[in-house]
Amino acid sequence: MDEVLIDFSVANFRSFQDEQLFSMNAEGGPKRLQGNYSDIENGRFSILRSAAIYGPNASGKSNLLKAFKALSWLISNSKSLSEEDSIPAYEPFKLSSHFDTKEIEFKIEFIVPSGVRYEYSVSYTNKRVVSESLFAFPKRQRALIFKRDKLDTWETIKFGGSYKGGDRRFPFFPNSTYISRAGNDASAPKSIREIVRYFRSIITLDAGVNIHLSNFYDQEGHLNTVSDLICLADTGVKKITAEESSPEGLRLPSDMPDFLKRVIIEQNSVSYKFWHEAQNGQLVKFEKEEMSDGTVKLFEILPMLLMALSSGTPIFIDELDGHLHTNIVSLIFELFNDPLANSTDAQIIVTTHDTNLMDPNKLRRDQLWLVQKENGSSILTSLDAYDKDSVRPNSPFEAFYKDGRFGALPSFSYVKIREAITQMSIKSGYLKRNIDDA
Repeated sequence: MDEVLIDFSVANFRSFQDEQLFSMNAEGGPKRLQGNYSDIENGRFSILRSAAIYGPNASGKSNLLKAFKALSWLISNSKSLSEEDSIPAYEPFKLSSHFDTKEIEFKIEFIVPSGVRYEYSVSYTNKRVVSESLFAFPKRQRALIFKRDKLDTWETIKFGGSYKGGDRRFPFFPNSTYISRAGNDASAPKSIREIVRYFRSIITLDAGVNIHLSNFYDQEGHLNTVSDLICLADTGVKKITAEESSPEGLRLPSDMPDFLKRVIIEQNSVSYKFWHEAQNGQLVKFEKEEMSDGTVKLFEILPMLLMALSSGTPIFIDELDGHLHTNIVSLIFELFNDPLANSTDAQIIVTTHDTNLMDPNKLRRDQLWLVQKENGSSILTSLDAYDKDSVRPNSPFEAFYKDGRFGALPSFSYVKIREAITQMSIKSGYLKRNIDDA
């Protein structure tokens, strides 16, 4: 296992007020479902290959993924901010006057492809990075790489003895992270640049966002592989082909930046055709727009899943089950939890409402997470935190969840909802007319 997310904590970001910890550590009973985790550092840690996050709508599930994206942006791209720019990733908890100007706090422990384990922390406000630190664990002992406190500038930032192999002091503005500035400079140590590359490589798929695939399918054999997999998934598709399209009909604004024009033209230069077998045995061509939402989503996310499985890169997917049959969702998790299919030990972390994954024969307690709100603030809890006498490793998780034992379910009054609809109908005159007609 080369690229690993171990744990991640967030405080004062969007719906998360107090610090919440998400962990991929395999907790008690590590021998259960052994394919679902990998051992690192000579068996000192067991790290999970997959996790599913549940909760009602607006509970904050997606905000956990957004928090990780915000951290990735701070590490990779904040060096591009001008001196007076606000930090776009500053989205504090707004339901408390004390928190809406307080710093956001992130902490993450991870392992990069070279095998080094790091702990990175950062806190920031609208205009300033308040603190930042990076520690390594080269020999299981925590060693300082650099540390930046509230009053530090680029000239006073502190470095530990483990910072070796290149330049270390780079000018940066207060609204930028040091690691973003150093990790994008060729004179910095390879170790720092590797961290930035690691966060850039992580795949994050937002719900409802169209995914453009031309770069993936430009590589020989990739389209055939995805075509074969979609055929095997019982979609009715017999093959998928690519055809060149003419983007000449596109009307783009004259003031649109050239790089954006190039992207749009590239995205419209290829169209994909889906072939089904007719009753006479002949293949009939369908446009992508004629296919089911489920087939299109599978076509769009399969390249990302294959990239993760082949490279060992972690992948985050918001609302994985949207438009996908529950058996396909289970299949995706089964592939990531299979050491033969997932030989690189890639990790998949998703938000979902598909409770069929809540099966003790598929996922462990520590792979299932629940998000619910208390006083407007999102609370994140692992199923492993529940009393092990009442929620055993082989308990019917799905039945317990639907029964309300774990919370994290929508709470509403049917009577009040019906009354609101009835009152609307009465005010509009519709209900009265129906009564009179009767």
